[in-house]
Amino acid sequence: MQELRSAVRFPIELPIAVMSGASTSHEAVTSDISAAGVLFHMDADMAIGSEIRFDIVMPAAVLGTPTDVHMKCNGRVVRCQEQSGRRAVAAVIDEYIFERA
Repeated sequence: MQELRSAVRFPIELPIAVMSGASTSHEAVTSDISAAGVLFHMDADMAIGSEIRFDIVMPAAVLGTPTDVHMKCNGRVVRCQEQSGRRAVAAVIDEYIFERA
């Protein structure tokens, strides 16, 4: 089976805090990211279809910019499965705002 993606994914591990619901925060680490979505690993299970919020700090050295770029993202969980003892969570990014540090 061939997987078709709408955007190129870039492998990058960055710490993020994933917010679900009113105040539940989970520590996670990204595995890859694209303009359309993100894959991250965490210890908690997330329901498919649940809305999430998370911030990502993209390092200047990775982007080739003079400063880090902060992204505030809103998205939805589209897949959650066991992978290497943790939960691999795939989410689409519905909205993001860039902020320069």
